[in-house]
Amino acid sequence: MTTELETVLRLLGSHAFIVYLMLVMIPLKEPVRNNQRIVVAGAILITVINAFLISLYGVKFYVRFYFLTLTIPHVFMFLIFSYYRGAKVIFALLSVQMVGNLTIINGLLTSYLLFGKDAPLFDLLARILTYLMLLSVMFKYVRPTYLKMANRLDKGWWVLNGAMILSYALLYFILFVPNAIFQRPIYFIHGYIAIGLTVFIYVIMSFLFKEIEKKMKTLEDKEQLSAQVTTLAKESKTISSIAYTDTLTGVKNRYSLYSDIDSLIKEARPFLLVFMDLDQLKEINDRYSHQEGDQYLRSFAEAVKRAIGDYGEFYRFAGDEFIAIVKNHIEQFDIKSCRLLVEANLDNGLPFLGFSCGLSYFPTDGLTSDELISLADQLMYLEKKEKKQTR
Repeated sequence: MTTELETVLRLLGSHAFIVYLMLVMIPLKEPVRNNQRIVVAGAILITVINAFLISLYGVKFYVRFYFLTLTIPHVFMFLIFSYYRGAKVIFALLSVQMVGNLTIINGLLTSYLLFGKDAPLFDLLARILTYLMLLSVMFKYVRPTYLKMANRLDKGWWVLNGAMILSYALLYFILFVPNAIFQRPIYFIHGYIAIGLTVFIYVIMSFLFKEIEKKMKTLEDKEQLSAQVTTLAKESKTISSIAYTDTLTGVKNRYSLYSDIDSLIKEARPFLLVFMDLDQLKEINDRYSHQEGDQYLRSFAEAVKRAIGDYGEFYRFAGDEFIAIVKNHIEQFDIKSCRLLVEANLDNGLPFLGFSCGLSYFPTDGLTSDELISLADQLMYLEKKEKKQTR
C-alpha cells in the first residue's frame, strides 16, 4: 500500500510539470484564461482518476494502461481547447512527452542506482530536478521553434508526428515491456539511446524548418520588394501627373508644354502654336466672385480641349493664358472654326467675353520654344489691342 501511495505522489508531482509544459507549449484559443482554468481542472480530474486506478488495481496495471488512462485523455483535451488544430497539437504534445520520457528514464535510473528497485519518491525527486534543468531549453529553443513552425507550415505535420510516434513507441517498449526497466537494469542504456534518437529526430526537424524558413523569408522579401516597386511606380506616376498637370483646370501645365515642344523640335516635326488669352477675366471676378472666375477658367479649358481634339494638345501657360499645340492635320486646322467650337462647348452659366489669340509656326517662325511662344504672345496682344480700340 505504501508503494502505491508513493506512486500516486509521484504521479501528482510529475504530472503537474507535464501539464505546465503543455500549457507553455500549446497556445489556447480565446478566452485564454477561462480555457486555462478548464484545462487545469480537467488535468486534475484525469490525475485523480489515475490515482484511484493505482490504488484500486496496483502499479503494474497502471504501468500497462497509463497510455489509455492518462495520455489519451490529455490529447483529446488539448485538441478541443488548443488554438491550433489536429497534427500541430499532436506534435506539441509529443514534444512535451519527449521531455517526460527523459525524466522517467532519469527517475528510474536514480531509483535503481540508490536502491536497486523502484523507489517512487526518489524517482519523483530526480524527475523534478530533470524538469527544472530542461525548462530553460523548452522556453528558449523548443517553444519558439514550434510556434514558428505552427504559424508558417500547414503541410507535412503527420510526417513529423510519424517519426516522433515511432520513437515514443520504441521508448515505451524499452521502458515497460515485458516489465518495468528497473527490473532489467541492463536496458537503461537502451532507454537513453531511444531518447537520443528522439532528440536527434527533433534536431533534424528544427534544422529542416530553419532551411524552409530561410527560403520562405527570401520569397517573402522578393514579394515585398515587388510590392514596394509596384507602389513606388504608382506613386511616381501620381507625382509625375501632379508635376505636369494644372491643378485648377486639369489640362497640361507649363512644364508639360516646354517638354512637348522640345520633343517636337528634336524630331523636327512641324507644328502650330496657338497662344490664347481670355478677355476681361478681371470683370468676371469683380462682377461675380473669384470662385466663379475659377469655374470660368475651367469651363474655357474644357471647351478648348474639346475643340482642339485630335489636332494636338492643350496647356495652361499662366493665369488666364493658354497654349494649344496643333501637331496633327495642321493644314486642316482653322482658328475661326476653333473659336466657334469653343463658344459652342462653353456651359458655365456666365456670359462669355471671348478670348484673343496669336499663332506661330515651327520651323518658319522660330526654332526654339521661347521664340515661338514670344511671337505668338505678341500677335495675341495685337488682337487684344484692336478689340479694345473698337469697343
